[in-house]
Amino acid sequence: MTNMKIISRLIFIFVITVLLNSCLEFAYNWEHPYPGMEILRYPPNGLIYSFPNEESDKVIIILEETGRQSVLGYFYYEKMWDIPGFTVQLLQELRNEYVFLVPEKLERLPGYDYYKEMEDMANYTAENLLECYIEKINKYLSDHEFSSIVLVGFDEGARLMPLLYEKMNDKDKVSAMVSMGCGGLSWYEAYNILYSTRTWFSQERLEMINDILTTFNPENNEFQGSFEEEYYDLTYQYFNSFIHIRPFDYYKNINIPILFVHGEYDIYQPYESTEYIQENLPEKPFDYKYFPWSYPEKYADIIQFRKEIAKWILDHS
Repeated sequence: MTNMKIISRLIFIFVITVLLNSCLEFAYNWEHPYPGMEILRYPPNGLIYSFPNEESDKVIIILEETGRQSVLGYFYYEKMWDIPGFTVQLLQELRNEYVFLVPEKLERLPGYDYYKEMEDMANYTAENLLECYIEKINKYLSDHEFSSIVLVGFDEGARLMPLLYEKMNDKDKVSAMVSMGCGGLSWYEAYNILYSTRTWFSQERLEMINDILTTFNPENNEFQGSFEEEYYDLTYQYFNSFIHIRPFDYYKNINIPILFVHGEYDIYQPYESTEYIQENLPEKPFDYKYFPWSYPEKYADIIQFRKEIAKWILDHS
């Protein structure tokens, strides 16, 4: 074998090894992505998923993103989970250091899709979600003693997180919070920024944003509150309940470490929404991380994303 062939083969083996190691670090068992999970029922508002850790007296509570399915994802073809949120990624980084708690939305069950369920559509509002989350979390925390609580919210969960913090019984034990993909502005304000500045958006998307802005303009006297018909994969009632919630108004009164994470190409919530907090609350113990994507998709980006967030949590709780 010539020297050139030997070198080429060694390079090939090295590249494959690097790729395999990267994949193994990222990968999880798609059939069983939640090892060690316990399902707890807290009537009348459904389930909480718990990941106990007898070696830790610290808990991370995760509020997941927008979706019409279980916060764990849904189980399809009886083979594989479709994972919508960040829980699985953070579990891989911090499972040995913390207890994890993930409240389910409303009366949903793990692994189910509620896309066509009329009762779920009727109940899926900001007010009902907040009540559902806070009752379950408060009941759980009253039964378990922790020295530190970390709140993590993604998208929809991040928008509700400061409201939930305000209503928590054990808020004095909350040592840190992480907000991903939301920022401080209302959804309505954020959509105004997207419509006026994102000239590279498709015409179809710009028309959708303009329609939402027109429909939910505060000066519009025609109330759109129907849950019986779909509106951009959600309902009029859902949009109406969320679109004017303004997290900034709550962060003004919060003085614990908070990490705000935002993708610079986020097509749903512009990074300017997070910059607004950074510019207007400079005295707060808040940190900010901006990433050059909308959401992490490549292995390297996902791993960097979750490792940086995990390190920040470890440093602040």
